[in-house]
Amino acid sequence: MYFKSLEGIVHFYNTRDVLPACPGDYTEEQALAAGCWPAPEVPENVNTAELGNLGLTPDEEAAIVAFLKTLSDRFESPGRFGHRFFKK
Repeated sequence: MYFKSLEGIVHFYNTRDVLPACPGDYTEEQALAAGCWPAPEVPENVNTAELGNLGLTPDEEAAIVAFLKTLSDRFESPGRFGHRFFKK
């Protein structure tokens, strides 16, 4: 899995078509630090009509991330003994 954070995903959809392609195999953290994104694996599948250049400010990106973090079903992965439980 390439993305490790909501911040990275939101920034990617906001700037994918604005930032240059990374010159090599970068991790999410390296790409964010360098201000680039990896080239798409299958360019024909890239949606450039609705995503990639949203023009959001850093504050707007942060607001979207904050909102997304409020969405949860409170489900946690199976515990040590395979029991599934919900956080209270």
